[in-house]
Amino acid sequence: MLVLFKRNDILGFGVLVFVAFVLRLNYFIYPPAIAELGDFYTNTFGRFNWLSNFYTASPRFYIFGSTIFWLAFSVFFKEILVNEKLVSQRNFIGAIAFFVITSALPPFIIFSVAALAACCLFIAFSIVLGTPYNKPARSRYFVVGFFVGLATALYWPAFIAFLALLFILLSIRIFVAQELLALVFGMLFPVYLIVALHYVFSGNLLSFGTLALPLSLPVALQYKVGMVVFAGLLIFLTFYGLYISRNKIVDNKIQIIKKWNGVVLFLIASLLIGLSASIFPSNTLIFFLIPFSIILSSALVNNNTKYNTFTFYFVLISVLALQWVLRFI
Repeated sequence: MLVLFKRNDILGFGVLVFVAFVLRLNYFIYPPAIAELGDFYTNTFGRFNWLSNFYTASPRFYIFGSTIFWLAFSVFFKEILVNEKLVSQRNFIGAIAFFVITSALPPFIIFSVAALAACCLFIAFSIVLGTPYNKPARSRYFVVGFFVGLATALYWPAFIAFLALLFILLSIRIFVAQELLALVFGMLFPVYLIVALHYVFSGNLLSFGTLALPLSLPVALQYKVGMVVFAGLLIFLTFYGLYISRNKIVDNKIQIIKKWNGVVLFLIASLLIGLSASIFPSNTLIFFLIPFSIILSSALVNNNTKYNTFTFYFVLISVLALQWVLRFI
């Protein structure tokens, strides 16, 4: 099956769509209870109650819409991996890697505030990796800051990624004060825009007492056995994928190594953001699963086809076991 995703044509995309819906089949048949999904509709400035109302009214249609959303993101995701040379081949491996790992447990499959914020951070990260090291880039810094600010406006712990992205930028480019100011202004702009629009439409200044700012740490676990298996799978594949990624770098080693160092730093920052929920695993772990999927993609495109195939089926079987059996134990 893995060979079908090594294509970069309409057939490869068709296989991706088919497998994506097969991977979500369990959730269409048995839609998860809304309690399993966590606080997926709360943002920094309040709540999107229409999301929870939508899911309650029609969970299957919500899951269908979420699958379409993630399909679109997975195609964008794999294009970034190819363009930044984090994978060596132009194909749909990155897209299916993302879809397989995010199909493991219910909180990851749905469209949520955390999911949208995580996508904003990945867009910012992709712009950082694509920023040339020897040309003026104030506009790019501003856009990076804007997407980080937008992510923070949606889910405020996303601010942690600002420090990681700043460090990555400074590792690939020299220090330029004007560019860093553009980064800060870009980050503040979405917050300013929200506060200004609130004042225009309500006539009142935004009260900080209404913000959803408390920081939570995991104090409760769900999917007891499933959580242990899933955590073990993530840890094993992280180290395996990073080992493979280091061994397959052949061209432009310095720049590619810097990018992979950036992936690791972004992964760590995303893990810290993903753990900022009272229940583990929660929908906030999607922050971690997006950069993790970069590493998983690397583990599926090394030069040893047998290892690639074994890894793919190992992950696939583990995810299906989590879906159908382990999360109910």
